[in-house]
Amino acid sequence: MRLTGLKLLPIRLHLKHPFVSAHETLSERLVTLVAVRDEDGNWGYGELEAFTTLFYTNETQAIEQMVLQRYLWPVVRNQQFTTPPDLYAHLQVLKGHHFAKAALDMAVWDLYAKQQQLPLAAVLARQVHAQWQDYVPVGVSLGLQDDEPLLAAVQKAQQQGYRRIKLKVKGNADLQRIARLRQRTSIKSLTVDANQSLQWTKDLAATIDRLQLTFIEDPVSHPTAEGPQHMHTPICLDEPITSVDQAKYAWRLQLGQIMSVKQAVIGGLTPALELVMAHRQLGFEIWCGGMLEGGIGRAANLALASLTDFAYPGDLAATERYYQKDYTTPLHVTQGLMPVSHGVGVGVDLLPMYQKLLDQQKTIC
Repeated sequence: MRLTGLKLLPIRLHLKHPFVSAHETLSERLVTLVAVRDEDGNWGYGELEAFTTLFYTNETQAIEQMVLQRYLWPVVRNQQFTTPPDLYAHLQVLKGHHFAKAALDMAVWDLYAKQQQLPLAAVLARQVHAQWQDYVPVGVSLGLQDDEPLLAAVQKAQQQGYRRIKLKVKGNADLQRIARLRQRTSIKSLTVDANQSLQWTKDLAATIDRLQLTFIEDPVSHPTAEGPQHMHTPICLDEPITSVDQAKYAWRLQLGQIMSVKQAVIGGLTPALELVMAHRQLGFEIWCGGMLEGGIGRAANLALASLTDFAYPGDLAATERYYQKDYTTPLHVTQGLMPVSHGVGVGVDLLPMYQKLLDQQKTIC
């Protein structure tokens, strides 16, 4: 296979309600559709998941679009390859810029699956000798909210059958808001994402344990093995895991028991599959983290999460829950389960308006 063309289409998705985390407040989400063409004229699609600001990482949409066009594309253009990992090896000459690499890698995997006439989930499973599921249990991530709106959002998520509910918190005192919620409703699987906003104090471990969480995600900015003395709640690492080596390092230092697999953060589906193999080798648990993706990105994450290696429902709620309108055919959740496409490739189609816009974009050859 050989790549002969590239197109980039920025897409602005409008949120139904602002999504608030310890990092920032989002009212809209800019993603970039990345399309690559092979020598036979077939197209594969990926999605650039970087944010527009520097609050989450030092990679933004504007920076990564430039990196894709100016640096990554010249490296892979016209390169002969058999599988996506073969092509991915060429990208290692460039340092960092995982979001740009991930978008390109996703598009190549979609193109490869289409050439194989297989679903993306099937080719990912075959790559790591795994099984994949027809239906994936999924969870929902809820942003920072006051008590009453949060209770209403949790109850709605429960009615929709989501298998795990994740709540954002900001700072130690904010854990009391979660404690009040716990007193008012029963949640089978509840997790908290602190986005590294907590400070270890003598009573923090006990405060967290009383919340009866499945796990707590990124409690502090500089995790250490000595941090939470006598805490029973498992720690999940998300933002610190920017590579497979970082996950291995964190596990060996006993910084966390669970690793979030965010393919965009670690550089793509190819390193995500390497992280799956590391999980098998070392024994840490994994789950598929979300980043408020649009339709292509969410469908790719769903294909990844369909592998039976994942221990917990991922942050893969239906995009219609967050966005006024997505740019692809919708992915629906029924009683907390999302069906994995059996169609070829990533499994969703661009809506006609966006297909027309993409067709009008100039091809970079």
